[in-house]
Amino acid sequence: MRVLLITNDYPPRPGGIQQYLSNLVCNSSAVFRVLAPSHHGAVMEDHLVRSDSAFMWPTPGVRDWIGTEIAAFRPDVLVFGAPYPLAQVGPSLSRRFDIPYVVIAHGAEVTLAGRVPVFRRLLKSTFGRAAAVLTVSRYTARRVQRLGASHTQVLGAGVDLDTFHPAPSGTRNPVPVIGCISRMVPRKGHLRVLTAAERLYSSGLPVEVLLAGQGRLEDRIRNRASRSEIPVQVVTGPTWEDLPDLYRRCDVFVMPARSRYLGLEIEGLGIVYLEAAATGIPVIAGSSGGAPETVIPGVTGFVATSSVELIEAVRTALDRRDEMGAAARELAEKRFSWQVVSERLDRALRAVITEK
Repeated sequence: MRVLLITNDYPPRPGGIQQYLSNLVCNSSAVFRVLAPSHHGAVMEDHLVRSDSAFMWPTPGVRDWIGTEIAAFRPDVLVFGAPYPLAQVGPSLSRRFDIPYVVIAHGAEVTLAGRVPVFRRLLKSTFGRAAAVLTVSRYTARRVQRLGASHTQVLGAGVDLDTFHPAPSGTRNPVPVIGCISRMVPRKGHLRVLTAAERLYSSGLPVEVLLAGQGRLEDRIRNRASRSEIPVQVVTGPTWEDLPDLYRRCDVFVMPARSRYLGLEIEGLGIVYLEAAATGIPVIAGSSGGAPETVIPGVTGFVATSSVELIEAVRTALDRRDEMGAAARELAEKRFSWQVVSERLDRALRAVITEK
């Protein structure tokens, strides 16, 4: 099976979609060729073809360039890494070369664009003519179905189980650490985590807090942490290499993500929940978007919306952290390994090719 992936989002450009697509390609059994923009410092790879521009728009010139690559590579299926803008050339290329095309939808880009009439029309056209739309969550699948996608399949998301693994057996913090590792923006809930920890401390439960990430709330979080009555470590700008150790320093992972702006800003899924689960610690997720799909409530963690729910979820998770942590790791191995996700991708693409 030969697959041509067409995307503006691919390493070394940073970002969640970039890592997502790269992991799909690396773990798939298919023969991939990737068309991506130019990027300073990008390493030449046999399967990767870079355009001359830093961002590709669906212009006639870009469409013709993609057509040239299709003629040379002769793929069985085209895959667009996001619903727009490049997927807009999918219908014309599919007709010209008699090749089915598939679109991968992640979350926020569907929610935001779906509210703007002109983008909504474009998405309906692209989704309606696609052989399949593959999504990272059931939440996103429901969204794209409202936009005209008749053939959808949930791929889910994955995590590197070798990089993110539990701490050595028998190691435990003398004082439980409540951690939140994510971008420091309002919907992620770093400050809500700190407030919940302070309430637990006031009730007689000794706890410490680890808040890590980067974003526009960095200064506010640092100032708030400096005034707290409990020990709080704030780590800003952690590197990819820092993340596994940061998770292993936590006894419970908490990110009470919430939707904002009447649902325009949502959590598509939340890779951080998967990384925490793979590390073998309980996970407390928010109720935004696809976030609840990352936990089995009462088994691997909880979904918490209100402040009261959040406090009680953290308390229970700390009491049951060994049991829940082991269950979280098992869930990551069975449902969220990149091998499992890529196998879903391969099955979906083979079905599209067979039904052509």
